[in-house]
Amino acid sequence: MTALSNETGGQAGGGCFRPIAPEPAGGVCLCQTCARNGRSCCQGHDIYVTWGDCRRILSHTRQSDFFEYRACGDAAYADQDDDPVWRQHVFRPDGTRRVLRQRENGDCIFLADTGCQLPLAVRPLVCRLFPHVYSAMGLAHRWDTECLAARIDPAAVVAAGIAGVGDAEAVCWHRMLYDEIMWEGLVDENWADL
Repeated sequence: MTALSNETGGQAGGGCFRPIAPEPAGGVCLCQTCARNGRSCCQGHDIYVTWGDCRRILSHTRQSDFFEYRACGDAAYADQDDDPVWRQHVFRPDGTRRVLRQRENGDCIFLADTGCQLPLAVRPLVCRLFPHVYSAMGLAHRWDTECLAARIDPAAVVAAGIAGVGDAEAVCWHRMLYDEIMWEGLVDENWADL
C-alpha cells in the first residue's frame, strides 16, 4: 500500500502520513463476515461523507453520482448534543447532510457480497472508524453496539478484525475526519469539482 496523501486519505498539513494497514491477505475481516451473513452497517444506514471522502472516491471510481443530500431519519442520530462540532458542521441549515446513495433495498451503493468494493484508503472516514465510538474530543475506546461483531465477539477479536486497523490509524482517521468536517461551510460546493 502507498503512504497516505491528500489524494488517498492524507491530512493537509498534518502528521498522519504513514502507511495504511493492509487488508487481511487471505483472511476475512469482520466487515466481510457481516456482509456474507446478510446484514451489515452498510445496509439501512446513512453514511456521511466529507468533501475529502468525495474527492478520494471520485478519484478512485471516476463517478460523481455516489452521494446525495438527505435529512436524517433517525432522531437519535440527529441529536448530537454530545458533539457540537458534528451538529454544527455536518448538518446543513435545512437539516440535510451529504451521504452515500443507497440502492432501493437500503444497501450502500458500494456494498458487494464480499463487503465494501472500495479499498480501505478510499472508504469514507466514518466507515474506516466504525465501530469505534467517538466525538470531537476523541475515541471513546468502546465499540458501537450497532456493530453485529461488536455485540458477539470479544473486544480483542473486534479490534484485530476491522481490516487490521490499529489504534494509530484510528486516531489518525479520527483527526482527519474532524479536520474535514471543519471544512464544511468553508468550502464552496463547486470546489469539489464533482
